[in-house]
Amino acid sequence: MTKSIETIWKNGFVNEPSLTAPKINNLYDRKSQNIVDKLRNMFSQNLKAIVLGSIFVLIMMSINGLPFLGIYLFCLMLPLMFIAKRELNKSVNLSKGQSSYDYIMNFNNWLNSSMAAYAQYYKVFYPLLFIGLAVQGIVSNDGARLIAQLLEALPTGIIILGLPYYLLIGLVTVTLIVARFAEALYRLDLNIVYGRQFKKLAELIADMEELRK
Repeated sequence: MTKSIETIWKNGFVNEPSLTAPKINNLYDRKSQNIVDKLRNMFSQNLKAIVLGSIFVLIMMSINGLPFLGIYLFCLMLPLMFIAKRELNKSVNLSKGQSSYDYIMNFNNWLNSSMAAYAQYYKVFYPLLFIGLAVQGIVSNDGARLIAQLLEALPTGIIILGLPYYLLIGLVTVTLIVARFAEALYRLDLNIVYGRQFKKLAELIADMEELRK
C-alpha cells in the first residue's frame, strides 16, 4: 500500500540512513506541495460555493417575495466573488521552480495577504448585511406592527426616517458593534473551515525553519 506523505515524513526521521539531504529535501517538496494543493483546492471550492450560494439566495428571495433584498445580498456577494477569483489566480501564479522553503514561504505570504484583503471587505460586508436585513424587517408588515407597539409602549414625538429615535439609535449602535468585530468574526469563520490545514502549514514552516538554523 502506498504510504502517505505524513507517514513517509515521520519515518524519514526515525531511520537514520534516511536522513540524507536529497531525501529530506524531497520530503519537504512533497509535503509542501501537498499542503498547498489542499488549501488551493479548498479555496477553489469556496469560490464555487460563493457563486452558487449567491445565485441560490437571489432566486429564493425572489420566489418568497423579497426580490430587492435578494438583489441587495447578491450585490454584496459580488465583491467576494471578485476577491476570491483574484486571490486564487495569484496563488496559481506562484513559482514552483524554487526551493521548498522559498515556495512554502511565498505561499504563506500570499495567504496572509489574501486573508487581509478578505478581512478589509468583511469590515464592510457584515455591517451592510445587518443594515439590509434590518431595513427589510422594518418595511415588512411585522416590522410595522413592532414599531407601532414600541411607540405605544414608549411614546415619543422624535421620529427620524419614520422610526422612533431610540430604535434608530439602537440600530446604529448594533451596526457599529458589528463593524467593530467584523474582522474577528471573519477570522473565527476562517479558522473553523481552514484551521486544520493552517495548523499543518504552520508546523511545516516551523520544522523547515528549525532545520535551517
